[in-house]
Amino acid sequence: MAGDTGIAFGTRLQSLVTVAGHPNELKGGKRPRVTLSPTLILKDGKPVYALSTPGADNQDQALLQVILNLIEFDMTAQEAVEAPRFQTQHFYSSFAMHEFVPGKLNLESRIPKVTADQPANLGHIVSVTGPWSNLSAPVVIKIGNGVLEGGADPRRSRFIFGR
Repeated sequence: MAGDTGIAFGTRLQSLVTVAGHPNELKGGKRPRVTLSPTLILKDGKPVYALSTPGADNQDQALLQVILNLIEFDMTAQEAVEAPRFQTQHFYSSFAMHEFVPGKLNLESRIPKVTADQPANLGHIVSVTGPWSNLSAPVVIKIGNGVLEGGADPRRSRFIFGR
């Protein structure tokens, strides 16, 4: 604790801000906003997918894209985590200087150019990044008929194993 302030030291402390009245105001008894997004998907009340990822503010965006890959595009767990992704920066960052970059969209270079050109034509600030540059790296476990299927994102040397 920082003296008698009630503020605990930790890596997420940087998510707090010094703006009075802000939901993430730095003061005793407050908990900083966290980006952790472990996810469990159920079907008919039974678990079908378990997934999570590191990646700061990109976690929710990455997991949503992986979920869509699994459910809407019928990809395997490995295909879903390896598919190219995008990341918006149109929000106040939770970390460091709390930067806000309106209209900014990062697209991995594996996304076809014709697709990447469309948001730019609509006025977004598009940055084409490296082929495997998205900062998150989900892992997925698919549970089906007593068989487990795993997927691990190579972007950050993730792996999955089980028995």
